Amino acid sequence: MIRTKKNYNILNDCRGMYEDEVFDTILQQRGVQDAKHFLNPIEEDLLPLDSLYRIDEAYIRINRAIEENENIGILFDTDTDGIAAGTIMTRYLRHFTDDIFTYIDDGKQHGLKGQNLQQFASLDLLIVVDSLDEDEIQYKELSEAGIDVLILDHHAIKREIPYDTYTILISSQRDYDNSQLSGAGVVWKFCKYLDEQFLTDYADELVDLAACGLVGDMMDMTVMENRYIVSKGLEKIYNPAVKKIVGGFEFNSTAIAFSIAPIVNAANRMGENETAMNAFLEDNNKQVLAYVKALKKCKEEQNQEVERLLPNVYEQCEKQKDQKVIAVYIDTQYGIAGLLGNKLLEKYQKPILVLKDIGSKYAGSMRAVGVDDFRKICNDSGYAKADGHELASGIQIKKSDLNNFLSYIETNLPEFKEPTIDIDIQIDVEDITRRLVENIKKIDRISGTNFKPVRAYMDNICDYEIGQMSDYKHLVLKPNDYLQIIKWNFDGSFDDMEDHSTMNDEFEAVCSLDSGFLGRKFVLKAVCDVLSEVDSDE
Repeated sequence: MIRTKKNYNILNDCRGMYEDEVFDTILQQRGVQDAKHFLNPIEEDLLPLDSLYRIDEAYIRINRAIEENENIGILFDTDTDGIAAGTIMTRYLRHFTDDIFTYIDDGKQHGLKGQNLQQFASLDLLIVVDSLDEDEIQYKELSEAGIDVLILDHHAIKREIPYDTYTILISSQRDYDNSQLSGAGVVWKFCKYLDEQFLTDYADELVDLAACGLVGDMMDMTVMENRYIVSKGLEKIYNPAVKKIVGGFEFNSTAIAFSIAPIVNAANRMGENETAMNAFLEDNNKQVLAYVKALKKCKEEQNQEVERLLPNVYEQCEKQKDQKVIAVYIDTQYGIAGLLGNKLLEKYQKPILVLKDIGSKYAGSMRAVGVDDFRKICNDSGYAKADGHELASGIQIKKSDLNNFLSYIETNLPEFKEPTIDIDIQIDVEDITRRLVENIKKIDRISGTNFKPVRAYMDNICDYEIGQMSDYKHLVLKPNDYLQIIKWNFDGSFDDMEDHSTMNDEFEAVCSLDSGFLGRKFVLKAVCDVLSEVDSDE
C-alpha cells in the first residue's frame, strides 16, 4: 500500500534548520515548557510513598509473614507489566525469606478467576500483582480458608465490590494522584516503602523492571512520576533476563517496547507463561540464557503460525473489502488473534474482527481505525462483549448472534474517517547529522503513550544504493556514506529496488532516527515505519 503525503499531518517543516532548532521545535510543539526537567526527571517527582492507600497495613502484614516464617505466594499476571511486577516482589522478598512460592496464570487468564484455589492451600499470605478480579468470591473463599490476600494493582475498581472485607488492596486507582502508575510501578513503590521501614535499599536494583512494566503496559509518559521511574530504570540493567534480551542495543523505551514486551507477549500467546516468569526470576547465567533462547523460539514459532494463517486470512479479507467491517475466522491453538488483527488493520485500514470457534461462541480480538470507540459500538449492539481498549480489545459473540451483530455494525458504524498520521518533523536527507540524531535520542529515551518517539518524514530520496541485512530479510537504502535508511522485514522485491535505484526513482519515508554500529561501522539510521515509492503523476 503506497501512502502519499496527503495521509500525513506534518507538524513542523524543519528542512534546513540547525540541529538545536529542530530539538527546541519538537519540544515546543509537544507542549514541553521545562525541557531540562522533563527530559531529566528528579526524585521529587515521585509522589509520597505513603499516599498509596493501605500501604502501611500491607507493610505490617509482610513484616509479620517474614518474622513468623510464613509461606508467601506471589501470583503473576502474564503480560510484561505483570511479570515485571511479580519479579520485583519475589526478588525483593528473597532478601528476607526463602518461604516464597510463585504462580502464574495460564494463557491470558487474569487474576484468581477460574483458578483452582486448592493450589494455595499451604500458604499463609498470597500476594496478587497486576490482577484484580471483578468479584469477591475467590477472595472470600481464601479468607475463609485462613489465607490472607494482598493485592498490588492498577486496574479499574468496581466500587460496589467489598475488596477491603477480604483483602488488603493497594492500587493507583484509589485516591492516588497518578492513575497511570502500572502494576509494576505500584509494586516497586511498595518495595521502596518497605525499604524505608526495614532501613534497606533493595528496591533500587529492581527499578529496571518497574521501567519495563510502565512502558510495556503503555502508561502515560507525560506523567512526571512515570518519567522518573523509567529514567532511573534505564540507567542500568540489573535483571539478567532483561540484559540478555536487550543484548548490545541501547536500553531505552524503544528497547522495552520492541524487544522485551514482544518476547513476553509471544510466550503468552504460545502458552509458555511459566518460561517467561522463570526467565526473569533466574540468576544463573547459563539458565537465564536457556530461558531467553526458549522465549526467542516462542517468538519464532508465533511468527511461523502467523505466516501459516495469513494466506487464508487475506483471502477472506479480499472478499469483504467493500464492507465496513472485516470478520475473519482462524483455526489455531495459539492466542495470536490480536497480532493478526494488527497486521490486517495496517493493510486494510478498517475495523477488523479475528475470531476463533470456541463452541457456542466466537472469541478473539477486534482492532479498529477511523472511528473513536469501536469497543462501545460493539457492546451497544447487544450481541457482543468487548473488553479492552477503545480500538483494540478482546471480543466474544454468540454464534447465533453473529449475523445480527455484523448487520448492526454495517448499519450503525459511522462514515469512515480516513486516519492521518502525525509526523513531528519534515527533514531532508542532508539534514540528518550526528548531532540531530543525538538530540532526538534524548527526546526518545523516555517515550511511550502520549509522548511517542519522534517521527520524521523525508521525501525526494532519489540518489541511493540498495543493500540488505540478514540474508535479504531487511532492506537498506544508502543515500551517503554515513546514513542507512532501513526497512525491517521488507516484503517487497530486492530486484525491483535495484531497478528503482538505477532509475533514481523517488521514495518517501516515515522513520525514527537512531545511531549505532552495524558490524564495525558506526552509522546514522533512519528506521522506517513506511517506505514507499512516490507516484510520478502526483
